Amino acid sequence: MKKILPLFAALAMFGACGQKASETPQISIFCDHIWTVAHQEGISFREAATKIREIGYEGADVRVLQNPDELRILDSLGFQHACAIAEIDYGAGEQPEMEAAALAFLETYGYDRLLLVTGLMPEGSTAEERDAARLRAAAFAKRVTDKGFCIMIEDYDNPRSLCYNMAGLDSLFTLAPNLDHVFDTGNYLFAGDDALVAYDRFRDRIAHVHLKDRVAPDDMHCVPAGSGCIPIETIVRNLIASGYDGWLTVEQYGSRQMLADSKTAFGNVQAILEKK
Repeated sequence: MKKILPLFAALAMFGACGQKASETPQISIFCDHIWTVAHQEGISFREAATKIREIGYEGADVRVLQNPDELRILDSLGFQHACAIAEIDYGAGEQPEMEAAALAFLETYGYDRLLLVTGLMPEGSTAEERDAARLRAAAFAKRVTDKGFCIMIEDYDNPRSLCYNMAGLDSLFTLAPNLDHVFDTGNYLFAGDDALVAYDRFRDRIAHVHLKDRVAPDDMHCVPAGSGCIPIETIVRNLIASGYDGWLTVEQYGSRQMLADSKTAFGNVQAILEKK
């Protein structure tokens, strides 16, 4: 899927991950949310995935340690490969086994986009320790892109993350210019940053989007995308105007009615995409 391009290049035929541009973004969901539906509704993973697919979701964000049977179920139901997620704890030192597992997953299952979650630094970590962890992440990013895959980091909602806010992202992007960005609409608020300011700052790096909405600046609980305080419509319309044609992944961890919230979020986002 094509990442954000400057406006003058918005009609470019190919994007960050080498795929031809489509007309509009597509809507995806976390595989974790499908599991939540299965648990809450008392049904199997296949039944839950079928219900999510029937809502209209076209893709899924999965973990590189996902159960292979679940991956086969998603494929059989027509879910496209939106994104793979690898949690690699660089604060704990070199991580060759997890790095190898992430690369093997991409090669085995045909995913071309990898979200790197760099783990949380220990409490009281020094600037030198954080720099060392960033260098490990940057070295892995080069390995991934050298193999022809797209690797991304997101604004992660924990102060101990290496990419908690705009400043942390800048540090990683400086060390690893080949890193792209998963723009998480709700995490900038958590960090005290303005999502629209962050969008303008990182728009040329955006290769994937997590649509996360929150109740209010003083209430970080997630609500269906388009139902809370985050300017979801403005962000999505800016993405489209800038040439983005990739995935919009609905994210609503903590939902107590995941199936209903997934329907609401899909409807809200689809309405934005169809709005002229």
